Amino acid sequence: MTQQEFLQDAMQRLGMTCDEFSERIGTKRQTLDKWLLSENSHSNHEMPDMVWKLIREILAQDKNAI
Repeated sequence: MTQQEFLQDAMQRLGMTCDEFSERIGTKRQTLDKWLLSENSHSNHEMPDMVWKLIREILAQDKNAI
C-alpha cells in the first residue's frame, strides 16, 4: 500500500475530511496535502515513520474504523 493509499484509507475509515484528519494527527493541512501527493510528484514528501505508527494506533483504537 502506498503512502497516498494508506492516508486516503485511514481518512475514509475514520470518516474524516483532510482538515479534520490533519488536526487529529497534529500536522498542518499543507503537510498532509504533500503526503497525499502521488509518489511521482516532485512535491511529494515522505511521511515520517512516527506518523505511520500514530495513524495505525488511531485506527486500532477507533471502534468506528472499519
